[in-house]
Amino acid sequence: MKIKSAIAFTLLLGVNLLSAQTTRVFGVAHQDDWQLFMNPNVANSIKSAEDKTIIIHLTAGDAGFGMGNDAFYKAREEGALRAIRFLSNTSEDRSKIGDEMSRSITMIRNHPILTYTYHNTVVYFLRLPDGNGDGSGFPLHNQKSLEKFYNRQVVDFKAIDQSTTYTNKEDLLGTLKELITTTHTGTQLEIHLAELSEDLNVDDHSDHMTASRFITEATNNQFKGEFYYYIDYQSANLEGNLERDEILINSGAWGATASGLSDHRHASLWDEYHITYLDRQYYRVLPINPER
Repeated sequence: MKIKSAIAFTLLLGVNLLSAQTTRVFGVAHQDDWQLFMNPNVANSIKSAEDKTIIIHLTAGDAGFGMGNDAFYKAREEGALRAIRFLSNTSEDRSKIGDEMSRSITMIRNHPILTYTYHNTVVYFLRLPDGNGDGSGFPLHNQKSLEKFYNRQVVDFKAIDQSTTYTNKEDLLGTLKELITTTHTGTQLEIHLAELSEDLNVDDHSDHMTASRFITEATNNQFKGEFYYYIDYQSANLEGNLERDEILINSGAWGATASGLSDHRHASLWDEYHITYLDRQYYRVLPINPER
């Protein structure tokens, strides 16, 4: 499949994204993936009063530093949380403002998962090791990666904060399935992920693709609804296709993310490369379970 134009590839917002009582799950590898590649769809979901937004971050995005390097992973988490508050607080609904996020631990199959709740948005951080761009892993994590875990090349995949260990692929798949089952309270379900076609999503990060594979497999044959598959890095080579107001909301969300990084003594990533993504969003929509 070739992308002929932005209009041909991008579904018009407002048709499927604003349906009543919809649970939208945005499954990503790292804490800044959804701001760069899945916005303004995330923004529209958070601002929809009737709907529920779930954001699942599978890895800690620690770049192989683990708990060190001045807690890089925590800076990235803070950036994501600030972006969520920003998007909610720009809503016209005055009941959805403030900075009081509820922090808790969600137990799924005996795995504790760090959870933040903010109005109609729930955020999960599984904090699994960053797998490096090519899936080779990092020395600190014994070269283990999400890709190797998915392909059954390694077992006993431990969160970087030592909070839990997923013994094998089925353990993580079962956890993701139950997590989605628990959070899906609407009449409709959307799962938003990185595009799995390597012809479309060229040279993407191993963690991006593997997170998408895990959630796709955990979801297929279990639920009815739709997959939204997004072009990630490759979208930098495509034309900008967003309207002015959408670019502004993307810029604000990325600014909030950048402030979380810089306030924790890390590069803000407000640079020419990252801001390239703020005027574009490319995805396609497929049924979750077409055989039913």
